[in-house]
Amino acid sequence: MERKRIEYPGAFYHVTQRGNNRENIFIRDDDKNRYLSNLVKLKEKYDFKLLGYVLMDNHYHLLLQTGENPLQKIIYRQNMFYSRFFNRTHNRSDHLYGDRYRAALIQDESYLFSVLRYIHWNPVEAGICARPEEYQWSSDLAYRHNKPEVVDVYFILNIIDNVRAKAVNEYRRMMHLAGEMNYDRVKHVGDDSFLEYLETQDEESKEQKKRITLEEIIKATGIDDQNFEQLKTGSRKRRLSRYKDAYVNEAIRQGYSYKEIGSYINITTSAVGLYRKPEIT
Repeated sequence: MERKRIEYPGAFYHVTQRGNNRENIFIRDDDKNRYLSNLVKLKEKYDFKLLGYVLMDNHYHLLLQTGENPLQKIIYRQNMFYSRFFNRTHNRSDHLYGDRYRAALIQDESYLFSVLRYIHWNPVEAGICARPEEYQWSSDLAYRHNKPEVVDVYFILNIIDNVRAKAVNEYRRMMHLAGEMNYDRVKHVGDDSFLEYLETQDEESKEQKKRITLEEIIKATGIDDQNFEQLKTGSRKRRLSRYKDAYVNEAIRQGYSYKEIGSYINITTSAVGLYRKPEIT
């Protein structure tokens, strides 16, 4: 029996799918351009964020966050539109894709960064190029040049640093770090050993950035004891919003992850993102 996917608004997913019998799903640059243009149109219609992608000849990887529309609907529409175009353009009638697409639910910030790096290094692992920025058909260049034309680069860059120039530089450093990993062990999406290694690197880096505890950050907002206790329970009372705002932004500046920040006051990582105030320079 096929296992049902976990889906909810605001969820992050790493999606991948291969061609039928591992055959190519992209033959020309026009095919890849059409795939991306379809995806942009779907973003406008189904209100989801595209955080990363790579288009290889016989498969694709997507990193996205859903809105109210479920992942299944988004991928079904994208695959349907593109397969019709591909079959018509290349005078074929067979199924374009192989098995059902694979989707890994991403539930913490470290995993999110690990997946993005894994996606951008895919062409290097395949022996197509020496560095991620040498490959045209991924979102790596969009991040390096701060170009949110197809990909919603601001979401991840804002997590890295609220000063955009610093965020872009840190992104490039992260990509260089990924290049020093042992890719011989990475055989498919979701390789546990690879992701575990990257997550360890992230956590060690974050631990070095932390200055004060989350409790101290909250107390520094000027909150009284009664409101502090309600804030810790995840209360949505409007009067607590200014404290949440100050707490979230200072905790991010101190190097805490969205998961850590949200868990301490009993809110989701998506809710934490709503309080983030980017400083774009």
